[in-house]
Amino acid sequence: MGDIAKRLEAIDTLLAALKKRIFTPTGVFVPLRYRPARYDERAAVPGEDRTQWEPVDSNLIWGEPDGYYWFGGEIAIPETLDGMNVHMRIDAQFGNVMGRSDPQCLMRVNGRIAQGVDANHRTVLLAGQARSGERYDILIEAGTIEDRRQLGFACELVTHDRLAEKIYYDLKVPCDVARLLPADDNRRHAILRHVEAALAVLDLRPGNADRFRKGLVAAERHADAIYGLADTEAMPKIVATGHTHIDVAWLWRVRETRQKMARSMATALSLMDAYPDYRFMYNQCVLLEYLAEDYPELFARIRQKVGDGQFEIEGALWLEPDVNVSSGESLVRHILYGMRYHEATFGVRPRILWLPDTFGYSAALPQLMERSGLDTFITHKLSWNDTNRMPYETFHWQGIDGTKVPAYFLTTQPYTATSIGTTYCPDLKPTHVMGAWKRYGQQPINDELFLVYGHGDGGGGPTREMLENVRRMERGIPGCPKVSHEPMRPFFDRLLARMAAEPNHFPTWVGELYLEYHRGTLTSVAKNKANNRRAETVLREIETLATIAAVRAVVAYPRQELDALWKIVLLNQFHDILPGSSIGAVYDDSDRDYQRFFEQAEALRAQLGQALAPAGQAVVFNVAGRDRSGLVETRDGTGQPIEHADGRMACVARVVSVPALAAMPLAEAPAKGELSVSTGHLGNAHIEIRFDDAGRVTSILDRKTGRQVLEDGAVGNRLQAYRDRPAQFDAWDIDRSFEDQVWEIDDLKSVRVTETGPYRAALRLEWAYERSRIVQVISLEADARQVEVETFVDWNEHNTLLKAAFPLAINAAKVRAEIQFGHVERATHANTSWDEARYECSMQRWVEMSESDFGVAFLNDCKYGYDVRDTTIRLTLLRSPTYPWPQADQGEHRMRYAVMVHDGDIGAVAAAAEDFNMPLLVLEGGVGPSEGTGEPFLSVTGESVVLEALKLAEDNEDVIVRLCETRGVRAACRVGLPAGFANAVEVDLLEREPRSVDAGQLLAFKPFEIKTLRLMRG
Repeated sequence: MGDIAKRLEAIDTLLAALKKRIFTPTGVFVPLRYRPARYDERAAVPGEDRTQWEPVDSNLIWGEPDGYYWFGGEIAIPETLDGMNVHMRIDAQFGNVMGRSDPQCLMRVNGRIAQGVDANHRTVLLAGQARSGERYDILIEAGTIEDRRQLGFACELVTHDRLAEKIYYDLKVPCDVARLLPADDNRRHAILRHVEAALAVLDLRPGNADRFRKGLVAAERHADAIYGLADTEAMPKIVATGHTHIDVAWLWRVRETRQKMARSMATALSLMDAYPDYRFMYNQCVLLEYLAEDYPELFARIRQKVGDGQFEIEGALWLEPDVNVSSGESLVRHILYGMRYHEATFGVRPRILWLPDTFGYSAALPQLMERSGLDTFITHKLSWNDTNRMPYETFHWQGIDGTKVPAYFLTTQPYTATSIGTTYCPDLKPTHVMGAWKRYGQQPINDELFLVYGHGDGGGGPTREMLENVRRMERGIPGCPKVSHEPMRPFFDRLLARMAAEPNHFPTWVGELYLEYHRGTLTSVAKNKANNRRAETVLREIETLATIAAVRAVVAYPRQELDALWKIVLLNQFHDILPGSSIGAVYDDSDRDYQRFFEQAEALRAQLGQALAPAGQAVVFNVAGRDRSGLVETRDGTGQPIEHADGRMACVARVVSVPALAAMPLAEAPAKGELSVSTGHLGNAHIEIRFDDAGRVTSILDRKTGRQVLEDGAVGNRLQAYRDRPAQFDAWDIDRSFEDQVWEIDDLKSVRVTETGPYRAALRLEWAYERSRIVQVISLEADARQVEVETFVDWNEHNTLLKAAFPLAINAAKVRAEIQFGHVERATHANTSWDEARYECSMQRWVEMSESDFGVAFLNDCKYGYDVRDTTIRLTLLRSPTYPWPQADQGEHRMRYAVMVHDGDIGAVAAAAEDFNMPLLVLEGGVGPSEGTGEPFLSVTGESVVLEALKLAEDNEDVIVRLCETRGVRAACRVGLPAGFANAVEVDLLEREPRSVDAGQLLAFKPFEIKTLRLMRG
């Protein structure tokens, strides 16, 4: 081993000396001037007179967070460089930390965007054969995001020796393979002998270019011998595709990402020109759309490269969203918007769900894929599990409805890695190719793998070095898997054909792909999640109203307005925005986005209300697919006064039997049932709740069954604060040790009765905890079997986790939690390591625990995380991480949750959760017709099947109806068509592939099945 180490050390020393001869400094610098500029000055700066800019010298201090700086100058090619291959090298104090380079630059040469420049891409081609006296105008925009200062900035001409570069990589890449082979592997020694022979004929003395070139030519013959060696083993094949992962926001704002996209694409295009064999894939529509707006010249070049086959468009989604918190309909729109964009813009129909970096994967995804024509799911993220290694990487993934889709996990990691973690953005070298095969756990059944390579997170992408490495591994090096530089789609066509031909060789994973990591992203930055839930609900309401208004010809369908609203929501569902793992400035931008969303949405809803409600009359509109009753807030002061947890006052009235998809006049109905209330109890004919002196619930008695909901001697709605200091990723993680330190929130400052009926009774309770204040209005409606907890928190804690605990008197080994278009079951115990690792889980609008005929559900209006052990369910209300945003979750929060007693009917739970999130709408009187508002627009009859969306088709005036079975049983329903509509077909989620149905007959649904109908006029 000692001899090998010495040999490698000697080889590395000579290779390092050879590398320095690839790009040779000339000492010729561009005389630069600079100026800082605001983001909104970008379009004007290139045309400015630079004589007023400040001169640049080595003592220039510049750079600040979220800053932009422009450097410009002119240079003429000196006579000494005539005929040479000349590049520009940019020197700055580049940093390269956690997926980002700082600064990142975009360079123009003679007015044309040439390339991005960063820590990994520092040279830019000026001329392959320079001409003496030829002048070049250089303009560079540099963006900085770090809180550190830059010292100096320079651009130097360097000469590029292509032959030296070729010989360097011809030798370096095999040497990197050899160093990873076992000491007794003869391939190692054979490679090193040829490398040493090549280096022995090199003459690295300076001052004589001809002598150096003769040595390179002689070394090339020895290098070629390496690639002629026959391998002693049958080696696997690795397909490699260039890519760059660009987080739409994270440690930088969206506006900076628009620049990252431009820099990354400029670099990719430059490398495609230099390397015709280079194949590159990109996916996120939103960033391509931004690029078309910001840099149309770059976008035009991308379209050309797509046509040439070098630039591959793949990945079906609008962007890479979080898929635990986003609703089912939001995920449908991510696919719909993404597919339509790629088809319209590039003439390409993607077939891959590409989500390498998202924090866990909902079991609803397989059905959404199948119903959208997507055939492959790809990630790597579950290799980050902190407890269990996923047992396979190439498999069938089965969703909650039984749909199976092929799934593929990237296995790229360094060959010497000791963990299971893999990557989607390697700085590709032989160690990654060899490591990808070593890490792959199904070698006996599959010997062709896939990887993407290129710097990512903050963009950048592949480098010259990576492309040179790929070329050598394509030639074949003994001991290294054979690399094929291809687009990704042909690889997956071959893989899918094998999986279809031999399905039993590839196992099946059933249910969610739970990430045993980053569990805190279900809760961090609560305001953003609350805005997301509210916006999703508002969009459903507006689309329903708009569809009815358009069909009844009272107002045109607002396509452009809805498109703009959806794009705000989809943008803010990116997997580092919605999960709460970005810097504070990202959430300042998100707040502005949502403010704009709600202002525009409210104006649109008011406009639709004016069109639908009869003149001079207020109506109650029901946008759900079933008849409903409930409380509504009145605007004229009639009804029962109520007090919200944040102190706002309002009045509510009871309305009954509002037909589905219809309106009725706002008329106050009498209360149904009696209420009783004191500072220690709430009660009606169905349930009674009692409180202790600390404001905690000591009893929830279900009068119908006589059962006590809570365990004997236990208290519910127990507010608890936990130490929350994860070892690594603050905003992302909740560590298992969070329970090691817990503090009861029992300092009750006040309790008073705020409402006594007739519609509901309520208590207001206020607690103090450290520097924070928690107010809850706990209310009970007269005829309800659920108690609502409206909560206002002024939160001023850091690294603290807030939960509400409910120990239940139920014998159950599992809970059910809503996900998109259905629900999943999860264990309440820790029998296995897989169960133990699920100590914080996701939900949509509800989680419940039940026996066959009795259960308790917890509804929420903006929460997504919970945990359960034995029969205690804890709702996760707030976190307060300090990285990457030190002030995350500080300030005011508003949330609602409810405790619902039920008889084991999960359909009733789903309906109650829908009501809790989407109450009846009050529309003010306007100019609508007086007739017809009380008639249902259409009808959906049949248990278990619910209406999920009502909209107009993307391509015409047909009506789209999305239905889903929610109980997890086989069911049927009948859809009554709107007036004037006579035909219906079933379509996919893209609103295509019609299949005839008889809308007058029962439609059969499998458990959790989604059906989309297109209704057409007669």
